[in-house]
Amino acid sequence: MADKPTNWTGVLFGLAIAVVAAFQQFKLPPVLPLMIDRYGYDRVLAGGFMSVFALAGLVLSWNLGRWMQRHGALPFLMGAFGLTLAGTILTLLRPEDGLVVLGARTLEGIGFAILAIAGPTFATVNAGPRHLAIAAALTATWIPIGQVAAGLIAIPFLASGRWEPLWWVAIGVALAAIAWTLTLHRSGRVDLGARPGGAGSAPPSAGERRAIILVAIVFMLWSAQYIGTMTWLPQLLIDRYGLGREGAVVAYTLPVVVVGGFNLVGGWVLRAGARPTSVILAGLVAQAVVWAAMPWLDGGPVGAAGLVLYAMGAGITPTCLFALPGMILGPGRAGAHAFGVLMAGRNLGVIAGPVAYAQAFATFGDWAVVAGFVTVLSVLAIMAVLPLILAGRAAGGYGTRR
Repeated sequence: MADKPTNWTGVLFGLAIAVVAAFQQFKLPPVLPLMIDRYGYDRVLAGGFMSVFALAGLVLSWNLGRWMQRHGALPFLMGAFGLTLAGTILTLLRPEDGLVVLGARTLEGIGFAILAIAGPTFATVNAGPRHLAIAAALTATWIPIGQVAAGLIAIPFLASGRWEPLWWVAIGVALAAIAWTLTLHRSGRVDLGARPGGAGSAPPSAGERRAIILVAIVFMLWSAQYIGTMTWLPQLLIDRYGLGREGAVVAYTLPVVVVGGFNLVGGWVLRAGARPTSVILAGLVAQAVVWAAMPWLDGGPVGAAGLVLYAMGAGITPTCLFALPGMILGPGRAGAHAFGVLMAGRNLGVIAGPVAYAQAFATFGDWAVVAGFVTVLSVLAIMAVLPLILAGRAAGGYGTRR
């Protein structure tokens, strides 16, 4: 296994289908204020438009990983793209009905759950040991790339009060993903099985299973904080800092770009030999500090600096979380089931985050008070890292130089 070469086509395919999933989920936040104004959605219901992705994933991810590992990923990929198309078209047909939109987003969310497991799995199983950290760093950029793409595409249409073109683009993206997947399947350049290193791979030990579950718990708490933040950041920028819709989307895009850059920085730090748990801890502390200081941040350079610091911490964190299954189990052993467990934790956090933020704002009516709530959530994530650090020490450390 140490001499296994990296199949870069497989790694990039894994990244691409994960980006498709992220784009489908995050096409909503840039236009959500516009849609709330136009269709009068309740804010808690609107938060559910994001959280339903995680609800679908939470219900399905644990078993989806097992099923894909057993039966191969191709039929699941085709189903995911089909569900994405159906949900996108349904929203275009009945945007004024909040419950119909929620149902449409549920269909998209089931597709997202499949792609969110398949993408990291393909990237990991196609990476050789020397490139495992790079594959994890690339995989971690799936959310920022999807967010930036959605935000940039939305900007020219928001000026004219239109959200529908973003959904038309989403249909084109899904069709392109279907075409590429079928091309790779026919060419045989990428094994679409999403299975770990073969019949000779040893099953995870009890300690390895516990470590994967601990990673999933950290992922859960971090995702609640991060996805909640990125769902409601445009609305916060409008409510608290008085930005217009276009200005809020531009400001929203800034931290997303930084997150993507620091996903890659996280990979470089891991390749240099840093312990992933220590890097996660540093990233979480940076995010907690920014939220604790939010009541004193303004809409100028100081506020922008806070967004950048937050994004730096939010960038390095998921790179390490995605790298840990491969580091805990070893290259070639981290198949779809391991990432299914990871995504189950992530999805639980994504369910809670956007709705919890909306409920906190509905209760307190002040983003400065909501900031205290988010700070507490960030501290809980920090505390959850500590058992993972202890487990890593007991196992001799998790790192790319083991």
